[in-house]
Amino acid sequence: WQEGHTAHATKAEAVEETLRMLEVYRRFAENVMAVPVLTGKKTENEKFKGAVDTYSIEAMMQDGKALQAGTSHYLGENFARAFDVQYQSEDGTLRYVHATSWGVSTRLIGALIMAHSDDQGLILPPALAPVQVAVVPIYRKEDERAKVLAECEAVKKALTPAHRVHVDAREGQSPGWKFNFWELKGAPLRIEVGPKDLEKGQLCLAKRYDAALAAGEKSKKEFLPREEALRRVPELLCKMQGELLDRAKALRASRTRAIDDIAAYGRFFSEEGGGFALCHWCGDGDCEKALAEKHRTSIRNIPLDPAAERGACIRCGKPSERRVVMAQAY
Repeated sequence: WQEGHTAHATKAEAVEETLRMLEVYRRFAENVMAVPVLTGKKTENEKFKGAVDTYSIEAMMQDGKALQAGTSHYLGENFARAFDVQYQSEDGTLRYVHATSWGVSTRLIGALIMAHSDDQGLILPPALAPVQVAVVPIYRKEDERAKVLAECEAVKKALTPAHRVHVDAREGQSPGWKFNFWELKGAPLRIEVGPKDLEKGQLCLAKRYDAALAAGEKSKKEFLPREEALRRVPELLCKMQGELLDRAKALRASRTRAIDDIAAYGRFFSEEGGGFALCHWCGDGDCEKALAEKHRTSIRNIPLDPAAERGACIRCGKPSERRVVMAQAY
């Protein structure tokens, strides 16, 4: 859980801080978690109670549902008046502060799991993975053990401290069991080292995710000369980070559409799997509630700086100045 609060002399300063933190969360979600998000303002029905304005980052999970991944609130003077938080202004008078509050929680872990993982377990973006490279020794005979483990430690030394590397030297578990263990844990890259690899001066690299691999275009494992393999590790991790973000963006794009007909809206969520529906809304909370009750949807947010586009509310037909993001959510 991460949370912050600030107090400011003016509304302008507080709103600036509110939006700055929203951008911090957006950058973290996209650059570190590889989860693309939409930034926007919550409706009156959806905003944090007591806030003047609430802003959110909204992510799409693999099943098309939305997840509120973080929020930032401009609280105005509301909480300052409730708790008597004042400051002395330059003219000597006491004034209530303009406050902000912002936070993300353990639901980000859920977002990470639901945005990237597959039937084999977790897929962790390299920027976030606690173990980026898992080195697994392979040997059968005792006289092979020392040489293989020495090479594993040498590989780790060559890759650290630039990368987070772990040598899985546990006894009592087969190499195959360890391969499955690190697949399940989502380690981005696995390096396998056995007697034959020592003889050939090579390393075996196994990627947890690869766009070409996902498309069935190539094998999961790649055997490379030792030095070439070590040089490629940074490139592979960087590529994987970008591919996970690109895959999530492609999924979101494929399940986002502008909808102007209420019948099509109903089919989108009941028959077509749902996603992000970009719809006109009149601004009336009653229309918002009616859509929520009938279709189990909610307005996730009103996009920041949306393109001006006049239309008609998808429910009541009243004039609308912009589209909002509607979805079913967790």
